[in-house]
Amino acid sequence: MIGCNYWDMPNMGKIHLMSICDLNNKVYTHCIDRYFFYKHSKESMETFFVRKGQSKVDRRIKEIGSRVKRVELSKKHRFLQEARYCSFEEKENLRTQYFGNADERYPPDILMKNRDPVDVFFTRKWYAELEEHFPISPSTNYFGTFLEPYIQSNTELIMSIVDELLDVDMVFDPFSLMGLGFIKHKHKQREKSKLESYVYKSYQSRKNVVPYKEDLIDCFTSKLKRYQKGDIIAKYKKDKKLVWQYLDNVVKNLRRIEKFLQNADIDIVYFNMDRDDYKQVFGFEKNDLPRTATHPGDYPEREMHEKIAKEYVIIRDMKDMRRRNRLRDRIQ
Repeated sequence: MIGCNYWDMPNMGKIHLMSICDLNNKVYTHCIDRYFFYKHSKESMETFFVRKGQSKVDRRIKEIGSRVKRVELSKKHRFLQEARYCSFEEKENLRTQYFGNADERYPPDILMKNRDPVDVFFTRKWYAELEEHFPISPSTNYFGTFLEPYIQSNTELIMSIVDELLDVDMVFDPFSLMGLGFIKHKHKQREKSKLESYVYKSYQSRKNVVPYKEDLIDCFTSKLKRYQKGDIIAKYKKDKKLVWQYLDNVVKNLRRIEKFLQNADIDIVYFNMDRDDYKQVFGFEKNDLPRTATHPGDYPEREMHEKIAKEYVIIRDMKDMRRRNRLRDRIQ
């Protein structure tokens, strides 16, 4: 398998692809917001971080999988007991029920008192206690209480670890290795940093995959399900333009990735999430995971979300969410 970069947006197959990497014993690099990178294999996860007030990249290794000590089910948090046979979407709902929304998830005092949060979350030192009191990842807001956001604020530090992070089968969030956030606006011509120039050169020798959805109704229905800034149906009933603007931004973000890569002279390999073969595109031998494994599935609002998505596709006369359709739908 040639080294690959996955240039996705939120809710475009990343979690699914990570699971397939695990099935095939592939190593991948990922970043969490601005605070840390991790290098993940089937047996361990190495985290690269900078403590608050410091300016040196530190690291911790956490064992996972079969090498982790078992904890009796009766001693685990109720979330783990109830989520054992739930679907992906049902587990997400349970997380919110027990721990609040994604930006509200702070560990309880009973877990953290007199303990180093680096040891708690980046090693297995307190694994049993986590399973009992807080068996999920905390909010990125919480990481900001003890870590520096060096991935965007002190990017020269990435140079000391970039070769290790690139020495993997798959890189998720490729922008982060260049010290860049997601491309939310049109980049003006500017001089690249030493880090960017170095990573650009490496990326040109890797496979660069851009995922997209052929089933546009399903794509936009899922995006409406994952909307996090209020009741999307209420917004639709009040002012449809607000919903169209949100979905336009989904399309714009994909097309900005395409434009970014084209400007960098990096060849794009497109991946149709609805029907392309994972073995052919990524080189995976094992692919026992159904495509629907991380799909929202059925839920009470789905019929209304589908209605909104269909109306949007018709209004925009959209046949393809990639840049090749921009003259038809006029979304740049």
